[in-house]
Amino acid sequence: MVRVEQSIFERAGLASGLLTDAQIDEAWHVLVATSPEAGLSLEEITDQQLATQLIRLGHLNQWQAEQLCQGRTKFTLGSYRIVDAIGHGGMGWVFKGEHELLGRVEAIKVLPRSQTNTTSIASFRREIRAQASLDHPNLVRLSYADTDGDTYFLVTEYIPGSDLRRLVHDHGPLPTEQAAIIISQAAEGLAHAHEQGLVHRDVKPGNLLITPEGCTKLTDLGLVFFSSEQEDYSRSKPKHVVGTADYLAPEIIATPGEVRAISDIYSLGCTLYYAVTGKVPYPSGATADKLRRHLEEEPIPTGRLNPNVDLAIVQVIEAMMQKNPEQRVATAAEVVLLLKPWVESSDAGVWQIIGRLAGQQDARHYEHAPLADTKPVIEPVLPHPFRGSSTERVPMTTSEPTISNAPVENNVATEQVVEDSIGQTITIITLALVATMAAIALALW
Repeated sequence: MVRVEQSIFERAGLASGLLTDAQIDEAWHVLVATSPEAGLSLEEITDQQLATQLIRLGHLNQWQAEQLCQGRTKFTLGSYRIVDAIGHGGMGWVFKGEHELLGRVEAIKVLPRSQTNTTSIASFRREIRAQASLDHPNLVRLSYADTDGDTYFLVTEYIPGSDLRRLVHDHGPLPTEQAAIIISQAAEGLAHAHEQGLVHRDVKPGNLLITPEGCTKLTDLGLVFFSSEQEDYSRSKPKHVVGTADYLAPEIIATPGEVRAISDIYSLGCTLYYAVTGKVPYPSGATADKLRRHLEEEPIPTGRLNPNVDLAIVQVIEAMMQKNPEQRVATAAEVVLLLKPWVESSDAGVWQIIGRLAGQQDARHYEHAPLADTKPVIEPVLPHPFRGSSTERVPMTTSEPTISNAPVENNVATEQVVEDSIGQTITIITLALVATMAAIALALW
């Protein structure tokens, strides 16, 4: 049978360089040979079936196949070849890329073109500058930043394994020793950031990456704050709360114009709570209700959620989550000291267990994560002696790029609260609500 025309999938695959004619031919032949339906017409084979077969043959991964089915052909950023989408956050996606010369695999965060404006670009540049100032084994390191046309992107080390949120979700609450090791390492990295005059503002389980070696790295500086800019920030009288609702310190809710490093300690305490219980401190209710409870209520007792939790670690959590910042653990370095007994008493086997759990995480697929605006290629139709035309066609449309870093929740353009732990985007908190909560907080203190 003579082929009438190439499908959008085939044309995009060839134009992108991800596929060759020989690979496409191989997939067609396998499909016909292995079809359970005798006499299957080549014209009945769809792009999706062809893509699935190419994945089975190892020529594509799931994300690449999805992009090609939609006619997208761009799989490069600067000197990097984009090979997969590996995460997402409040403003987009994070990609896995390989440097074409060095062969080094890294994570690439891109500022979406749909988000590109003067404010978001300035904020993205601030994030780059902040990350470039940090160098610590428990912080994800920045290696490069550049533009590709009008697309801004930054490159960091690629961290295989899992984040703490996924690890606990898949394996349940952690034993005290494992939780202490993970949070202590995060505190080490946080202490370094604080020493450089930075406030993270979004410490949470999803931003603690754990390697197969059991090493924890704090990531995502999308909401980072420079302490040196506090005076100007306060003068602007911000009205919106910035952070993730399940991990927000009370003082951030009451007085959003005052940003202090000690608020990160509260968030890290909530993260430790999550690690040993498998639940956030205030697991139900609307966003406004969660914020009120951070101000007014104590969290569910850890022993009720996990009867096996060490009572001594409960005291550490309570010290880190004191509502009054003056009564809270003062620094990240102090958190490291408080957790030191569990860390020092743990042998290499505990670290190996952490790494093994992190390494067991199944790969997450983010097929619907376009890298850039690309249209299906339009080339002369060429006849082919073996293949029939596909009956399934994808409309030739453009798409907005979306991306981010694993996982990014950067609300820089509007200073709205970023998505919470279940991915829900939080709406802007009004000045009246903040004022009410501030009054409650003052009454409590």
